[in-house]
Amino acid sequence: MHKILLVEDDLALSAGLCFELEQSGYLTVASYHYKRAQQLLRTEQFDLAILDVNLPDGNGFALCGEIKKDHTDLPVIFLTANDLEQDVLNGFDLGADDYMTKPFSIEILKRRVEVALRRGASAQPAAACYDDGFLRLDFSTLSAVSNGEKLSITPNEYKLLLLLTKNAGNIVTRQVLLEK
Repeated sequence: MHKILLVEDDLALSAGLCFELEQSGYLTVASYHYKRAQQLLRTEQFDLAILDVNLPDGNGFALCGEIKKDHTDLPVIFLTANDLEQDVLNGFDLGADDYMTKPFSIEILKRRVEVALRRGASAQPAAACYDDGFLRLDFSTLSAVSNGEKLSITPNEYKLLLLLTKNAGNIVTRQVLLEK
C-alpha cells in the first residue's frame, strides 16, 4: 500500500482528498501546516507528497525544495490555487513531478497520483538483499536465512517481506518471522 503525505490547509478539502485517496487504496497522512509536514518527513517514509503552495506557516515551494534535497526520489504533486505560469514553472524547477490547479477533477488527480507513483517506483532500484544480523533475505534468489538456518518462505511471503524491509530494522519484520 502506498503512503501519501497530503499537505493542505483547507480542512474540508484535506478530509475529502484523504477519503477519496483511501477509497482508491492509498494510505494518507494529512498535515495542515508546513512545520508539521517537516516533522512527518523526518519521522515517516512516504511514497508521494501532494502539496498546497499557500500554507499558514510557510509555503509549499519551500517544502518541495526541502523534500527534493533530503528525499530526492520522493515524487511531488502540487495541488494549489496558484495558477500563474511563473508559479507552475517554479514548481517544476523545484523538482515537482506534476502541478494541478484548483478547481480540479478528483479522477484526474487520482490518475496523476498513479502515474507519479509508477514513475517513482521505477526510479528506485529494488532492494536485492536485506541483512540485519538476525535475518538475511536475498530477493533475487528468493532465499532466506535466520541464525544460520535456511527458511522456507513462499513467493507471496517474500513480497510481503520486501515491503516490510523497506524500513531496515523494522521490529514488525522480526515478529513476523519469529511467529513462523
